[in-house]
Amino acid sequence: MRKFNSTTLVILLFAAGLWAQEKPKDKADEKKSTMTGQFRGIVEDWQRAQDDLAKGIREAKTDDEREKLVEKAIAKLPEITKPFSDKAIALAKQDLKDPAALECLLFAVMAGQSDAAAALLVDSQLEHKQFPEICGAMAAQGGENPACIKVLELTIEKSKSKDLQGNACLGLAQMLYQRSEDPKVAADPKKAAEALKKAEEMAVKVTKEYANVKSPEGELGKVADKVLFEIRNLAIGKAAPEVVSKDLEGKEVKLSALKGKVVVLDIWATWCGPCRQMIPHERELVDKLKGKPFVFVSISADDEKKTLTDFLAKEKMPWTHWWEGRKETGILQDWNVRFFPTIYVLDAKGVIRYKNVRGKKLDEVVEKLLAEMGKS
Repeated sequence: MRKFNSTTLVILLFAAGLWAQEKPKDKADEKKSTMTGQFRGIVEDWQRAQDDLAKGIREAKTDDEREKLVEKAIAKLPEITKPFSDKAIALAKQDLKDPAALECLLFAVMAGQSDAAAALLVDSQLEHKQFPEICGAMAAQGGENPACIKVLELTIEKSKSKDLQGNACLGLAQMLYQRSEDPKVAADPKKAAEALKKAEEMAVKVTKEYANVKSPEGELGKVADKVLFEIRNLAIGKAAPEVVSKDLEGKEVKLSALKGKVVVLDIWATWCGPCRQMIPHERELVDKLKGKPFVFVSISADDEKKTLTDFLAKEKMPWTHWWEGRKETGILQDWNVRFFPTIYVLDAKGVIRYKNVRGKKLDEVVEKLLAEMGKS
């Protein structure tokens, strides 16, 4: 679903003016004559081309129906987007120094997934003052967009700025790690292993060549160390590291004590909207699997334990709860948790088998792991 959301994000970024220059005036003749106006027209046409897909998703009556329509949209979007991406590239080539050329190429890379646009973007815009933010946007694509990966690779190769090279290298490591676990890539173990190996190589490169470079997250070497921990210990197929936490009574609990059961680790917080939306389905799953060798563990990142206990007093969540808070050590820091909910599904041997699966898919993978034990 991220790919569909990413293309929507592109338009939101343009609309917010993150990389936009002066707002286009509302004169019809100027809309036709300026590059900004022409690009705006391309985007509007592209959005209209998706109207039927978007309408279907909005009008879906069930989550399952909506999910199927989103998957259908994802499959169709590259075909829908290509002609508009090609127009944007051609428009940018008319004057690569025009501020709007940057927007045209970003659209072609992020929505159109165009390698040609990626190369042109780096060649023509590498010295742009906001190129570091552009690299950050590329890295945020989650490894699903090969053109974004191309931008980062070319930035490392061609930039003369150590800061920019370092941040691009870290972003590439993160993207490739996520790519290795994308369901489509993971279906081919060889491709997944290649992506994971390259991710590790990029992260190691950061620790050796760019360790002292600053980033919004801190020194790159320290950030890369966390990424390396994930790659080496938290990738699918790895045995989950030990977790020591506290239950609601303040007693020490360990993940290793749950071996022999299928385990869902749900790292969440009461203030997280998507986390709260999952509660009814989680309740159904736990109730359905009563008596099975299965345990659902919600690990709270709320600052205060009282916030969690007050929430649980009002919201029925009849399963295991651990409270982490915002400690300097523990699973949130040690496992480099960057978003909520973060979900790990472990088999009876304590091996990480799935990550960040929700809804019906979560049910399916849990049932599959129980079946492996002969307990479905």
